[in-house]
Amino acid sequence: MTVGMPYLFVAMDLLLISLALPYLSKAFHLPGALAGFVAGSIFIGMMIGASLWGFLADVLGRKRALQLTVTMYAIFTGLSALSWNWISMTILRIVTGIGMGGTIPLCFVYLSEFIPAKHRGKFLVLLDSFWAYGWIMASLLGYLIIPKLGWRFYFLFGTIPILTLIPLQLYLPESVRFLEEKGRKGEAEKALREVSKKAGYTLPKQLGYAKSGAEVKVTVWELWSSKYRRRTLFSWILWFCMVYGYYSFFLWIIKFVAGLGYPVPKAMFYALITSFAQIPGYFLSAWLVDKIGRRPTLTTFLVLTAASIFGFAYSKTSLELIAWIAVISFFCLGAWGVVMTYTAEVYPTRIRGTGYGAASGFGRLAGLIGPTIIGFLLDRYGLFVALTVTSASFLVGALDTLILGIETKGKTLEEISG
Repeated sequence: MTVGMPYLFVAMDLLLISLALPYLSKAFHLPGALAGFVAGSIFIGMMIGASLWGFLADVLGRKRALQLTVTMYAIFTGLSALSWNWISMTILRIVTGIGMGGTIPLCFVYLSEFIPAKHRGKFLVLLDSFWAYGWIMASLLGYLIIPKLGWRFYFLFGTIPILTLIPLQLYLPESVRFLEEKGRKGEAEKALREVSKKAGYTLPKQLGYAKSGAEVKVTVWELWSSKYRRRTLFSWILWFCMVYGYYSFFLWIIKFVAGLGYPVPKAMFYALITSFAQIPGYFLSAWLVDKIGRRPTLTTFLVLTAASIFGFAYSKTSLELIAWIAVISFFCLGAWGVVMTYTAEVYPTRIRGTGYGAASGFGRLAGLIGPTIIGFLLDRYGLFVALTVTSASFLVGALDTLILGIETKGKTLEEISG
């Protein structure tokens, strides 16, 4: 899946700093809260990038915007290897985040506009499974490279995504829905024939095209209109809770494990082997979203993630520790698959990129706040309090889904958008 490769490398590049954080903290003499801020600073850029690129994707097109975001985050991840203090690292990570913040929503917006309703949930969750492969790659590289060659060489591997620009240009057509929404029917018909030929199936006749054939104006304020206000509130709360919980745990995973009495190299090894548990979590989630629906799947996975964090906190042996990290990885990443699917479905084509980008961008604020707060809580109150706050964020996300979430199972994008 060509569109999955940029997403895989986003995961790899974003999580590089998680494994490098103990070494960065030592090199730059960082206390816990400041180390958390440096790790989370990328979310300042992602907050900007998600909204900016989401809007630009609704103006310039999905394909062109995706290519630009990949170029940006790959270059600046590599440049992070040249940082000389925590300030320079923070600035470079912020700029990297502007590119990353756009890539994530664009991958899902793009794919959602090609997949029939019957299989859309499954394929969007499977796209999110590429995150697991990126995490595994980051963990493997960190385990093999950092102890021998250092963290700077580790960041240089972040330039690899540049290679994905070739297949993006050669094999990905522009979104048919986007072209029709902009009144570019000739290009849309050409893209439609290309997609049908490559995929070996015929797309639905009704794709929600702009009936007038004229360009439809993108209006950011429509996200908060009476028609979409509930969906926007739901998406923003959900993204905030997910980003807060996920990065509060996984950006600090090495420190958490070390805090339970294990050396850093062993903690890195545990992070590597437990990352494989993410893959079956995605596959179960992919099956359930089209079987029982998005709301029950997401709610269940979030509650089980929250409960598993307490199991991790009370681990007494290395086997228990590994098992609980694996369980957290399984349910948390399975939940993320549903979140990515949900957000790509709840808005109409004309504002889908804007809506997804805005929710993702708001969530990135939590990516900055969460790791910083966790660093402070670890220093001041200890591991259990830090993990309790992390667990609570997943429970709030579950309540948000139950109260404000809508069910989109089996519906076309046009039926969902109303």
